[in-house]
Amino acid sequence: MKKPCGPLDMISDLPNNIIENILLRLPISDVVGTSVLSRKWRYKWITLPHLVIDNSLGKKLLERQGQLGKCELVKVVYRLLLLHKGPLVKFSIEVDELDNCPDIDNWINFLSNHEIQEFILSRAKTDPYKLPSHLFAFQHLRHLKLRHCVLRPSDGFKGFNKLISLKLEEVIMDAKTMEWLVSSCPLLEQLIVTSYTAYGSIEIRAPNLIVFSLTGEFASITFKNTLFLEEVTVSLCHLNKYLKHKSSNLVKFVHSLPTVKKLYLEGYFLEYLSLATVPKKLPIHFKNLEVLHIDEMDFSNLDEVLCALRLITSSPKLEELTIVAYAGDMAKDAIVEYFETQNLSHYSLKSLRLVTIEQISNFEPELEFIKFILANSPLLQEMKVIQSEDTVDEDELSMWRELLRFRRASPSAEIVMVE
Repeated sequence: MKKPCGPLDMISDLPNNIIENILLRLPISDVVGTSVLSRKWRYKWITLPHLVIDNSLGKKLLERQGQLGKCELVKVVYRLLLLHKGPLVKFSIEVDELDNCPDIDNWINFLSNHEIQEFILSRAKTDPYKLPSHLFAFQHLRHLKLRHCVLRPSDGFKGFNKLISLKLEEVIMDAKTMEWLVSSCPLLEQLIVTSYTAYGSIEIRAPNLIVFSLTGEFASITFKNTLFLEEVTVSLCHLNKYLKHKSSNLVKFVHSLPTVKKLYLEGYFLEYLSLATVPKKLPIHFKNLEVLHIDEMDFSNLDEVLCALRLITSSPKLEELTIVAYAGDMAKDAIVEYFETQNLSHYSLKSLRLVTIEQISNFEPELEFIKFILANSPLLQEMKVIQSEDTVDEDELSMWRELLRFRRASPSAEIVMVE
């Protein structure tokens, strides 16, 4: 039997689908470099269906060429687009230093002639980029992520009929534009918005929405026709306390989220929910809520404490609870009096298993709240108590004594103290 002459070229013998899989996992600079590995790989990169340009390439060019690296980056993108052959379904460019230049318009215009399913444009360090009308011609789009842009849909745009994921970070648009865009994407399942624009009232209409996240400033938020919504994160960055609220924000919020399973309330949003009046009992329950996270809960504000209690006691399937404490002006009398005078023993948090209370500082209302949770959670497995950095040794010892003294409805409940 004759032996093969020279070394075996195992790389060239790999199946095409494996080669493509390898290339799709590499940075674009390494992808282009693979053309020297073998004859079969030489032009493989120009037929990849994904073009992904990330920060590593931008930083590499800037380190080598300084400000000239920005021009080189633009040239690289042009070369990649012009040399590409075959279907192109994903284009992603996430480079912080990318300038606000007409070249981006040209790239988007070029891509509008392809059946782009995923488009990502993320930049950070220059003026917001006004998106051209060509973007709204991407009728095959399923995933869209934009950062540091100005979004104004063109006249005649009727929506992205196939879009299922929309992520907008630091995108300048008004509330009406956001509402209209969301309602014009009938298949939308995930909506994540992080904005420093001050919105008025926001109404979300999305019949297939499953995951929603909003970080920003707004006067109010409501959900309509969101019967599949399972995970909601709302972070309110600023609260206008002088804005009049005619009815309970908490009641309106609960009414609009009948199917939510995971709820994350951050920033000033709990305080927003506590404005107007906090009812003694909610008219409906969070029937499916399993995870509740409350950030910046002011234990010196009775309305916030009551609001949190209504959410917890109106969630019969709640399994995981996390609260990050905030002791505002350290007023405690009203909260302590409430826990001491109200008969709360009839509440049963029958599904609660894991509780985390963070930033505890031996403040009496915090301890009264913990006492309530321990006394009314028959299946509780673990309560993790994370101390505030400002807690002194004397307070820590006093807090431990109090916690060990509290009655526990669950015989297997373990209290874990974390410094």
